[in-house]
Amino acid sequence: MIDSDGAQFASPPPPADASKTGDVLPISGQERDLVCAISFVHLACGQSARALALLRLIAHDYSQDVDLLRILTYALISEGFGDEALAVLDRLDTLDDEPSSHLPLTLLRSHALRRAGRMDEARAVFQDYVSLRGRTAPTQQQ
Repeated sequence: MIDSDGAQFASPPPPADASKTGDVLPISGQERDLVCAISFVHLACGQSARALALLRLIAHDYSQDVDLLRILTYALISEGFGDEALAVLDRLDTLDDEPSSHLPLTLLRSHALRRAGRMDEARAVFQDYVSLRGRTAPTQQQ
């Protein structure tokens, strides 16, 4: 291959186990962790579109990964994809059996419903969130 300056360089050979049909190779767990971390930083910096693009690259391979799905849900809501976020939240409802997850996922569901334009449902779910939060809040000792 020759670049615009006339320099010649070789293209790297494809991996030995790469499929001839152009299939994408699955990424490792460490690569998945890196993508999630970078996506989280993008979200924290207000760059949800970039985070969502990265997460969509690996979401299929890690469709059962609760942590990835949580970040994906937040990115989808941030970008205004409420219906898609609701689908991911439904998947999380079946996968995430941690009791501590119920409260934050309820709040995310309220936001997803709002982004999907389902305001009455969003208000009802938010009221559920407020009720649950009131029951789980620590009591102050005097």
